[in-house]
Amino acid sequence: MEAKKHRWKYDILLLAVLAIAAGGIFLFYRGKTAQQEQPEPGGEPVYYVQVEVNSRPEQLILLTEDGDYTFDNIYSKGENIIHIENGGVSMQSATCPDQVCVYQGIIEPPTAIPIVCMPNVVYVSLVERSEIDWSRFREEVVPEELSADYAAWQAAQK
Repeated sequence: MEAKKHRWKYDILLLAVLAIAAGGIFLFYRGKTAQQEQPEPGGEPVYYVQVEVNSRPEQLILLTEDGDYTFDNIYSKGENIIHIENGGVSMQSATCPDQVCVYQGIIEPPTAIPIVCMPNVVYVSLVERSEIDWSRFREEVVPEELSADYAAWQAAQK
């Protein structure tokens, strides 16, 4: 029986196609990241701390509003306190047994890693003003400085 001759030109063609595809994917994500980092019309991007309790948005806080903010979950009977300072947010304290959320540390832009307290069902993330998903918010939790954005979204839905 005669062995088949290996055709290197097909291997090289396959590698070239894979390299082009990988390059295209790299350029796509690089462009997408650069697009997300575009500043707001007035200059730098404006970030908000979005706090969700039981998968329901409870508050949007401007990342420059330093202070402590308390959130209660009436279902789990848990309490979480977040701390905003110097453009970062951390979980100051939580009434959960493991304290993983407290030990997570400070998150700051442009991080996409949220702080999650599983026992108390609290989710803290950073969101750029232009990326806020208004469909998830109730009017009573929208901060005054964002009421025009929320109203514009509502008008667009009609």
